[in-house]
Amino acid sequence: MDDAIAGLLEQMLTLEKGLADLRASVTILKGVSAFQLNPDDPKEGARKIRDLEDHVLKFDPNASARQQAADVIEAVKLWKKHGGPFES
Repeated sequence: MDDAIAGLLEQMLTLEKGLADLRASVTILKGVSAFQLNPDDPKEGARKIRDLEDHVLKFDPNASARQQAADVIEAVKLWKKHGGPFES
């Protein structure tokens, strides 16, 4: 059981690193896009990008599933941090 949990945590750490890399790339692309949208006021371009993201996320059918997955990942992180199962 411990090996399975260790393997799962290792996979999660690998996924988290990939996610961090992806977030960094998206941040760079947002900056470039904000400048392209409004070269005179990139902050306004960034605001437009945020507004578009908010609009798209409102209609995302997978948002609930992602939130549930995030909750599970957070629970596993707490479990790892505290060294065992949770008290009920």
